[in-house]
Amino acid sequence: MSLIRWYRTRNLPTVWDQMEQMAREMSRLIPWQEEGEDRPFGIPVNVYETDKEVVVKAELPGVKKEDLDVNIQDNTLTIRAQTREESEVKEESYYRRELRTGSFFRAVPLPVEVKEEELKASYENGVLTVTAPKAVEKKVGRKVEIK
Repeated sequence: MSLIRWYRTRNLPTVWDQMEQMAREMSRLIPWQEEGEDRPFGIPVNVYETDKEVVVKAELPGVKKEDLDVNIQDNTLTIRAQTREESEVKEESYYRRELRTGSFFRAVPLPVEVKEEELKASYENGVLTVTAPKAVEKKVGRKVEIK
């Protein structure tokens, strides 16, 4: 007797298919979602270092400068932001209102020790740039010759 290969047909969506569809819909509706199970929703950032400093750039469209709060503690940079929409509409017949209001934050561990008291921040066109000078220079090792 020969074996007949069985192929699963995809007529009915499985529970996993439905969960994947729901995740796709959620990622479309929720701003600033990051991948990974241990990461919270947060602000998208780029972190890089030069010879003398560490630079963190964060995209914060629609956030006013006065609604930003930047702190550093234990070599972790914390960015908090709040968005508000305050508008008065005489005829309140909304069909859809998707402008978001709320607060969010992001804690970014820095790759090297920095001088916390010399942190500088600027905010322009929805991009927050934080620069921090490195605390200590990296010591370059040398090769030891074996005799």
